Amino acid sequence: KIKELEEIEELLNKGIGGKLRSQLEEEANRLRTVKAKRENASVDISHVTSELLDMTSDFAPSLDQRKDGIFPYDSEYEPISAQYYMAITDILFGRPKPAIQFKNAVMSGKGIEVNAPDADSLTALSILNYITTILQESAKKMLGKANKLDSSWKRLKEKDYAFDVFRRLNSNSEMSLKEMQDVCDREDEEYKGRITDLYDERLEEALKYLTEDKWDPYLVEKYGDRYIVTDFGKWVQMLCGSEENSINEDEEGTEEKSTLRRITEFIRKYNVDRTKHR
Repeated sequence: KIKELEEIEELLNKGIGGKLRSQLEEEANRLRTVKAKRENASVDISHVTSELLDMTSDFAPSLDQRKDGIFPYDSEYEPISAQYYMAITDILFGRPKPAIQFKNAVMSGKGIEVNAPDADSLTALSILNYITTILQESAKKMLGKANKLDSSWKRLKEKDYAFDVFRRLNSNSEMSLKEMQDVCDREDEEYKGRITDLYDERLEEALKYLTEDKWDPYLVEKYGDRYIVTDFGKWVQMLCGSEENSINEDEEGTEEKSTLRRITEFIRKYNVDRTKHR
Protein backbone atom coordinates (compact mmCIF):
# COMPACT_ATOMS: atom_id res chain seq x y z
CA LYS A 1 0.00 0.00 0.00
CA ILE A 2 2.83 2.38 0.83
CA LYS A 3 4.52 1.63 -2.49
CA GLU A 4 1.25 2.19 -4.34
CA LEU A 5 0.78 5.53 -2.57
CA GLU A 6 4.30 6.60 -3.51
CA GLU A 7 3.65 5.79 -7.19
CA ILE A 8 0.38 7.73 -7.19
CA GLU A 9 1.92 10.77 -5.48
CA GLU A 10 4.79 10.75 -7.94
CA LEU A 11 2.34 10.84 -10.86
CA LEU A 12 0.37 13.65 -9.24
CA ASN A 13 3.54 15.64 -8.63
CA LYS A 14 4.41 15.29 -12.31
CA GLY A 15 1.15 17.06 -13.17
CA ILE A 16 -0.89 14.25 -14.70
CA GLY A 17 -4.43 15.55 -15.35
CA GLY A 18 -7.88 14.64 -16.54
CA LYS A 19 -10.26 12.11 -15.04
CA LEU A 20 -7.33 9.90 -14.11
CA ARG A 21 -6.02 12.63 -11.81
CA SER A 22 -9.32 12.80 -9.97
CA GLN A 23 -9.32 9.04 -9.51
CA LEU A 24 -5.71 9.05 -8.36
CA GLU A 25 -6.32 11.86 -5.86
CA GLU A 26 -9.27 9.95 -4.40
CA GLU A 27 -7.21 6.75 -4.12
CA ALA A 28 -4.27 8.67 -2.64
CA ASN A 29 -6.50 10.11 0.10
CA ARG A 30 -7.82 6.64 0.91
CA LEU A 31 -4.31 5.21 1.11
CA ARG A 32 -3.10 8.09 3.30
CA THR A 33 -5.91 7.30 5.74
CA VAL A 34 -4.94 3.60 5.79
CA LYS A 35 -1.29 4.49 6.30
CA ALA A 36 -2.09 6.90 9.16
CA LYS A 37 -4.24 4.29 10.92
CA ARG A 38 -1.50 1.69 10.65
CA GLU A 39 1.13 4.10 11.93
CA ASN A 40 -1.09 5.04 14.88
CA ALA A 41 -1.74 1.36 15.61
CA SER A 42 1.99 0.67 15.53
CA VAL A 43 2.63 3.50 17.99
CA ASP A 44 -0.14 2.20 20.26
CA ILE A 45 1.32 -1.33 20.21
CA SER A 46 4.77 0.08 20.97
CA HIS A 47 3.39 1.94 24.00
CA VAL A 48 1.53 -1.12 25.27
CA THR A 49 4.64 -3.26 24.80
CA SER A 50 6.76 -0.79 26.77
CA GLU A 51 4.19 -0.64 29.57
CA LEU A 52 3.95 -4.43 29.72
CA LEU A 53 7.74 -4.81 29.84
CA ASP A 54 8.03 -2.10 32.45
CA MET A 55 5.50 -3.88 34.63
CA THR A 56 7.30 -7.19 34.09
CA SER A 57 10.67 -5.67 35.03
CA ASP A 58 9.20 -5.25 38.51
CA PHE A 59 7.14 -8.43 38.38
CA ALA A 60 5.83 -9.22 41.85
CA PRO A 61 2.43 -10.94 41.69
CA SER A 62 0.10 -11.05 44.66
CA LEU A 63 0.04 -14.71 45.67
CA ASP A 64 -1.86 -16.79 48.16
CA GLN A 65 -0.30 -19.51 50.31
CA ARG A 66 0.93 -22.60 48.49
CA LYS A 67 -1.65 -25.34 48.04
CA ASP A 68 -1.15 -28.64 46.21
CA GLY A 69 2.09 -27.40 44.70
CA ILE A 70 0.60 -24.13 43.37
CA PHE A 71 0.91 -20.58 44.60
CA PRO A 72 -2.49 -19.26 43.41
CA TYR A 73 -3.10 -15.57 42.89
CA ASP A 74 -4.43 -13.82 45.97
CA SER A 75 -8.25 -13.73 45.77
CA GLU A 76 -8.25 -10.16 47.10
CA TYR A 77 -6.55 -8.97 43.93
CA GLU A 78 -7.23 -9.39 40.24
CA PRO A 79 -5.42 -12.53 38.98
CA ILE A 80 -2.92 -12.45 36.13
CA SER A 81 -4.69 -13.80 33.06
CA ALA A 82 -3.40 -16.17 30.42
CA GLN A 83 -3.46 -13.20 28.01
CA TYR A 84 -0.59 -11.62 29.95
CA TYR A 85 1.56 -14.70 29.44
CA MET A 86 0.55 -14.86 25.76
CA ALA A 87 1.65 -11.25 25.35
CA ILE A 88 4.92 -11.37 27.30
CA THR A 89 6.10 -14.60 25.64
CA ASP A 90 5.29 -13.11 22.25
CA ILE A 91 7.38 -10.04 23.10
CA LEU A 92 10.30 -12.01 24.50
CA PHE A 93 10.42 -14.98 22.14
CA GLY A 94 8.11 -14.19 19.23
CA ARG A 95 5.94 -17.18 20.19
CA PRO A 96 2.80 -16.50 22.26
CA LYS A 97 2.14 -19.13 24.91
CA PRO A 98 -0.41 -19.24 27.76
CA ALA A 99 2.28 -20.29 30.26
CA ILE A 100 6.01 -20.00 30.88
CA GLN A 101 7.68 -23.35 31.49
CA PHE A 102 10.78 -23.71 33.66
CA LYS A 103 12.50 -26.89 34.83
CA ASN A 104 10.94 -26.72 38.28
CA ALA A 105 8.03 -24.33 37.83
CA VAL A 106 5.26 -23.15 35.52
CA MET A 107 3.84 -19.61 35.44
CA SER A 108 0.28 -19.41 34.09
CA GLY A 109 -3.13 -17.90 34.67
CA LYS A 110 -3.68 -20.49 37.42
CA GLY A 111 -0.80 -19.16 39.47
CA ILE A 112 2.77 -20.35 39.88
CA GLU A 113 3.17 -24.10 40.12
CA VAL A 114 6.40 -25.15 41.83
CA ASN A 115 7.82 -28.65 41.64
CA ALA A 116 9.27 -29.05 45.12
CA PRO A 117 8.37 -31.26 48.12
CA ASP A 118 5.53 -29.74 50.13
CA ALA A 119 7.58 -30.11 53.28
CA ASP A 120 10.50 -28.17 51.84
CA SER A 121 9.16 -24.62 51.83
CA LEU A 122 12.67 -23.17 51.52
CA THR A 123 13.19 -24.94 48.18
CA ALA A 124 9.81 -23.73 46.92
CA LEU A 125 10.57 -20.13 47.89
CA SER A 126 14.00 -20.37 46.30
CA ILE A 127 12.47 -21.53 43.01
CA LEU A 128 9.86 -18.79 43.19
CA ASN A 129 12.57 -16.18 43.70
CA TYR A 130 14.68 -17.65 40.89
CA ILE A 131 12.03 -17.66 38.16
CA THR A 132 10.80 -14.21 39.17
CA THR A 133 14.36 -12.93 38.78
CA ILE A 134 14.65 -14.44 35.30
CA LEU A 135 11.43 -12.78 34.13
CA GLN A 136 12.33 -9.41 35.64
CA GLU A 137 15.84 -9.39 34.19
CA SER A 138 14.56 -10.42 30.75
CA ALA A 139 12.12 -7.52 30.71
CA LYS A 140 14.91 -5.13 31.71
CA LYS A 141 16.96 -6.40 28.79
CA MET A 142 14.13 -5.77 26.33
CA LEU A 143 13.79 -2.25 27.73
CA GLY A 144 17.52 -1.62 27.27
CA LYS A 145 18.17 -1.35 31.00
CA ALA A 146 21.11 -2.86 32.88
CA ASN A 147 20.35 -6.53 33.49
CA LYS A 148 21.91 -9.81 34.58
CA LEU A 149 21.44 -11.53 31.21
CA ASP A 150 23.63 -9.07 29.33
CA SER A 151 26.25 -8.96 32.08
CA SER A 152 26.44 -12.78 32.14
CA TRP A 153 26.69 -12.92 28.34
CA LYS A 154 29.49 -10.36 28.39
CA ARG A 155 31.40 -12.31 31.05
CA LEU A 156 30.85 -15.53 29.13
CA LYS A 157 32.35 -14.07 25.95
CA GLU A 158 35.47 -12.97 27.80
CA LYS A 159 36.51 -16.63 27.76
CA ASP A 160 36.32 -17.91 24.18
CA TYR A 161 36.79 -21.51 25.17
CA ALA A 162 34.13 -21.45 27.89
CA PHE A 163 31.77 -19.61 25.55
CA ASP A 164 31.97 -22.40 22.98
CA VAL A 165 31.64 -25.13 25.60
CA PHE A 166 28.54 -23.38 26.97
CA ARG A 167 26.94 -23.29 23.54
CA ARG A 168 27.73 -26.96 23.05
CA LEU A 169 26.17 -27.79 26.42
CA ASN A 170 23.14 -25.65 25.66
CA SER A 171 22.43 -27.50 22.43
CA ASN A 172 22.58 -30.85 24.26
CA SER A 173 20.87 -29.80 27.54
CA GLU A 174 23.40 -31.76 29.60
CA MET A 175 26.66 -33.65 29.11
CA SER A 176 29.47 -35.22 31.08
CA LEU A 177 33.10 -34.26 30.52
CA LYS A 178 33.66 -37.62 28.82
CA GLU A 179 30.76 -37.04 26.44
CA MET A 180 32.10 -33.60 25.62
CA GLN A 181 35.53 -35.07 24.89
CA ASP A 182 33.97 -37.75 22.66
CA VAL A 183 32.05 -35.13 20.70
CA CYS A 184 35.24 -33.18 20.12
CA ASP A 185 37.13 -36.27 18.95
CA ARG A 186 34.26 -37.34 16.70
CA GLU A 187 33.53 -33.99 15.03
CA ASP A 188 36.99 -32.73 14.18
CA GLU A 189 38.27 -35.05 11.47
CA GLU A 190 41.23 -32.84 10.52
CA TYR A 191 42.77 -32.94 13.98
CA LYS A 192 41.39 -36.26 15.17
CA GLY A 193 44.01 -38.01 17.23
CA ARG A 194 46.01 -34.82 17.77
CA ILE A 195 46.20 -32.57 20.82
CA THR A 196 43.58 -34.68 22.59
CA ASP A 197 45.19 -34.11 25.97
CA LEU A 198 45.08 -30.39 25.41
CA TYR A 199 41.41 -30.55 24.42
CA ASP A 200 40.66 -32.43 27.61
CA GLU A 201 42.57 -29.89 29.67
CA ARG A 202 40.82 -26.91 28.07
CA LEU A 203 37.42 -28.54 28.41
CA GLU A 204 37.98 -29.10 32.13
CA GLU A 205 39.09 -25.50 32.56
CA ALA A 206 36.01 -24.25 30.72
CA LEU A 207 33.61 -26.34 32.79
CA LYS A 208 35.24 -25.20 36.03
CA TYR A 209 34.90 -21.60 34.89
CA LEU A 210 31.22 -22.09 34.00
CA THR A 211 30.38 -23.57 37.42
CA GLU A 212 32.37 -21.28 39.70
CA ASP A 213 30.58 -19.30 42.42
CA LYS A 214 30.99 -15.91 40.71
CA TRP A 215 27.98 -16.48 38.43
CA ASP A 216 24.73 -14.92 39.64
CA PRO A 217 22.55 -16.70 38.74
CA TYR A 218 24.42 -19.78 37.49
CA LEU A 219 24.51 -20.52 33.77
CA VAL A 220 25.62 -24.12 34.33
CA GLU A 221 25.30 -26.44 37.32
CA LYS A 222 27.00 -29.77 38.02
CA TYR A 223 25.06 -32.79 39.26
CA GLY A 224 27.34 -35.76 39.81
CA ASP A 225 29.36 -35.99 36.61
CA ARG A 226 26.68 -34.16 34.54
CA TYR A 227 26.90 -30.53 33.51
CA ILE A 228 23.47 -29.00 32.96
CA VAL A 229 22.52 -25.60 31.56
CA THR A 230 20.16 -23.83 33.97
CA ASP A 231 16.92 -22.07 33.09
CA PHE A 232 18.76 -18.78 33.40
CA GLY A 233 21.49 -20.05 31.07
CA LYS A 234 18.90 -21.05 28.48
CA TRP A 235 17.24 -17.64 28.65
CA VAL A 236 20.63 -15.95 28.29
CA GLN A 237 21.27 -18.01 25.15
CA MET A 238 17.78 -17.44 23.76
CA LEU A 239 17.73 -13.67 24.23
CA CYS A 240 21.40 -12.66 23.97
CA GLY A 241 22.50 -15.39 21.58
CA SER A 242 19.66 -14.90 19.10
CA GLU A 243 20.24 -11.15 19.20
CA GLU A 244 23.93 -11.60 18.38
CA ASN A 245 23.23 -14.18 15.68
CA SER A 246 20.89 -11.73 14.00
CA ILE A 247 23.59 -9.04 14.03
CA ASN A 248 26.22 -11.44 12.72
CA GLU A 249 23.96 -12.62 9.89
CA ASP A 250 23.36 -9.04 8.83
CA GLU A 251 27.04 -8.13 8.96
CA GLU A 252 28.66 -11.29 7.67
CA GLY A 253 26.05 -13.37 5.90
CA THR A 254 28.08 -16.48 6.69
CA GLU A 255 27.42 -19.64 8.68
CA GLU A 256 28.78 -19.99 12.19
CA LYS A 257 32.05 -21.81 12.61
CA SER A 258 31.83 -25.13 14.39
CA THR A 259 32.57 -25.24 18.09
CA LEU A 260 35.64 -27.36 17.50
CA ARG A 261 37.02 -25.06 14.84
CA ARG A 262 36.84 -22.19 17.32
CA ILE A 263 38.67 -24.34 19.85
CA THR A 264 41.51 -25.11 17.45
CA GLU A 265 41.84 -21.43 16.59
CA PHE A 266 41.95 -20.63 20.29
CA ILE A 267 44.75 -23.15 20.78
CA ARG A 268 46.73 -21.76 17.85
CA LYS A 269 46.72 -18.31 19.45
CA TYR A 270 48.90 -19.67 22.22
CA ASN A 271 51.32 -21.52 19.92
CA VAL A 272 50.52 -24.92 21.37
CA ASP A 273 52.29 -27.99 19.97
CA ARG A 274 49.58 -29.73 17.92
CA THR A 275 51.52 -33.01 17.67
CA LYS A 276 50.76 -33.90 21.25
CA HIS A 277 48.94 -37.23 21.68
CA ARG A 278 46.84 -38.77 24.43
